[in-house]
Amino acid sequence: MTDEASIGAAPGLSGTTAGSGGAAAALIGTAEAHAKVNLRHRVFARDETGFHGVETLLARTSLTDTVRLFEPGSGAPRDGLSLSVEGPNATGVPGGPDNLCWRVAERFLARAFPKRKRPAVHIRLEKRIPMGSGLGGGSADAGATLRLLADRWPRLDMRVLVELAGEIGSDVPFALVGVPMALGWERGRRLLPLRPPRPRPALLILSGIHVSTPEAYGWLGRSDADPGSAAILPGATRLADWESLERLVRNDLQAPVLARHPALSELLARLRSCAPAAAAMTGSGSALFAIFRDDAERVQARRELRASADAEGARLVDVRLPV
Repeated sequence: MTDEASIGAAPGLSGTTAGSGGAAAALIGTAEAHAKVNLRHRVFARDETGFHGVETLLARTSLTDTVRLFEPGSGAPRDGLSLSVEGPNATGVPGGPDNLCWRVAERFLARAFPKRKRPAVHIRLEKRIPMGSGLGGGSADAGATLRLLADRWPRLDMRVLVELAGEIGSDVPFALVGVPMALGWERGRRLLPLRPPRPRPALLILSGIHVSTPEAYGWLGRSDADPGSAAILPGATRLADWESLERLVRNDLQAPVLARHPALSELLARLRSCAPAAAAMTGSGSALFAIFRDDAERVQARRELRASADAEGARLVDVRLPV
């Protein structure tokens, strides 16, 4: 049994480590939760529910959190959820019912065990993806948690799992299905997986500025929302071509977010001055991304951006996408 099969004094599981009088907690599984970028994010008029329609092109990156699920051993409580958060970006991440991993696990167990006592589950989350960055870290964690639960207790079909994921957040279905790239509509519940192009080197600028999704959409004035029902995109086979993808990069939330955060606007201008293949803000921000044609271009851009990033207290992170 590896070290991962014992979680020490995690909430609700004290006394379950090997040699403590009870059996060690059993590892259900481990999953990497990938950050995403929105290569394209169109925002349309509000629907009857008050939500904006969106059309978004999602690409998975090599930046990940790690999710581990455990079942408690003998002598531990056999019902309930617990969660622990660790890692370099753990600060501020909820450790209870407000965490998306907790929420998705709670709903899964309620549906998978409607008439039986639910099994106890402990979630251990290692955070590397920063909160409030538009990289979808919380959604990625929830999607990974749901995949692990469905593998352990295969009681719900994929249609129900995608529906459940969409109830938690618009990026959770994409994280659940685990494909490198997809088109998404209707708050993420409609997904078209795409054949991805070959991964390219990319650079993330993480400013530390926290932008909440409701705020970002609130800043988007009614006159700025496209009243149309769809954007014009090339066929799915063309989306596997970087030449086509580069021309499509756009984010309708970028202008209102950057207008309220001039430092982000300055960072994006400096990023674009490095002549990447494409550069934009992802999601509701505040993370910026640039995609390069090769590693040498990225190395040069990192060198040119280092002083500006340091001055703004931002971090530069090398990633590849889509993966």
